[in-house]
Parts: sequence; C-alpha cells; structure tokens
Amino acid sequence: MFSKTWRNVILLIIIFCTTSCSTEVVPISQPEAGIANKTLILYYTRTGKNEIVAKAVNNLIKDSTIEQVKSSVGVPASAFWYKLPFTKAKIEPIEANPDEFNNIILCTPVYLQGISPPIKAVIKDFPLEGKNVSVLATCGGMYFSVFHSLVQGSLKRRGAIVNGVYVVKVGGKSEEEIELQVKEHLSKIGF
Repeated sequence: MFSKTWRNVILLIIIFCTTSCSTEVVPISQPEAGIANKTLILYYTRTGKNEIVAKAVNNLIKDSTIEQVKSSVGVPASAFWYKLPFTKAKIEPIEANPDEFNNIILCTPVYLQGISPPIKAVIKDFPLEGKNVSVLATCGGMYFSVFHSLVQGSLKRRGAIVNGVYVVKVGGKSEEEIELQVKEHLSKIGF
C-alpha cells in the first residue's frame, strides 16, 4: 500500500502534467511585406511515419515546400545520449532558405517524451525568430502533456511564434487515419 506522502507526490505529478499543457492556439500571423505566405515542412523519420505526416501536410497546404532532415543518429543514441543537455545531433545542412518562409511545420517522432534529436538540432540552429512554428509529433504509445510545454518553451526561447504542438498517434493506424489526424490538427492551426 502507498503511504500518504507517495499518494500526494503522485497527485502533484498528475496535476502538473494535466495543467502544464498550454491550450492557447496562436493564430497564424501574416508575413512581413515582400515575404510570401509560404510554408516549410521539415521532418525527420526513421520508420516512415513522419514522412506520411509531412506529405499529408504538404498535400493540404498550398504553397508549401517539404524537406527531410537527415542525420546518422541511431535510435539508441537518440533515446539516451542525445537526451543529455550538452549533446546535439549532427544533421546535414537544410537546403531551404528560411527567409522565403513565414510558416514552419516540424514533424518529429517522440523519443522518451521528447522530440527527436535531429529536430531538436533544427530548433537550436535554424533561424526561427518571427516565424509561425507548429510541431506535429508522432508517437506509437502514450505521451504526457508536459511534452507540449517543453517544446513550446524551446521554440519561444528561439523567438518563434508557436502555433501549437500536436501529437499524431500512429501506432496501429492506417495511412488514411494518420492523414485525418493531420487534417484535424492543421484546421486548429488555421490552415
């Protein structure tokens, strides 16, 4: 049987996890004069599920460009080594010019309740200041709402206008079911 202290600790964790997720949806801001309202979709995938998500986004948004973030990071390194704060995954340079895009959508798998190290490297290195940024994270199992606030905090520190962090459940889902979830999330963002 749990002691009263452990029950209180578990209750505090549950309260923190359920209240830490911001439900605020920021509307897509209009681009500065001279910048087209274009969307850049950056995705990292090891299983192909994020490619399905990214292609669904690309099909649903007009005037969008899709690019895969490439890295030689293995899953064990992603899951453990790159979770340490002083490490950063090595990624190949992104070919898209960030100045041409007002909106950026990042598609990433969830590893140990965090975003994949290659997308974390994009957040650290890619110029996001003043850009509308949305995250579509795929997971096969469970996730905690604290994930949303951690990712939003990382993006806000980089000067991004965070339009939302959404989880696409891909475990046991067909391609059509995944695309339907993507469509629902994009409608919440304003696309």
